Amino acid sequence: MLDPALARALADELVDLTHLLSELAYDLAAHPETLRRHMHSLQAVDRVTQTQLAVAELLRATGPIERRLAAVTLEDMAVRLNDRLARYSAEDAAA
Repeated sequence: MLDPALARALADELVDLTHLLSELAYDLAAHPETLRRHMHSLQAVDRVTQTQLAVAELLRATGPIERRLAAVTLEDMAVRLNDRLARYSAEDAAA
């Protein structure tokens, strides 16, 4: 089990990294040629930052796992997490 203080510290690290990535994407998008040539990559950076913030929120959250996962607003991430949780739980039960 992850120590709650460590979970919060890791969440803070993710948020700090998210700010760095967001600033980088903003700087790159400020140049029309860069924006035009790398729109898909900049959108991917945005997706990464959204995912990092969602993971940070999960690390900070308390309560049952089901309730924490239900609060994930990125639908595809929530589906992946639920699928992985089910798979890992089954693997642990079989071990």
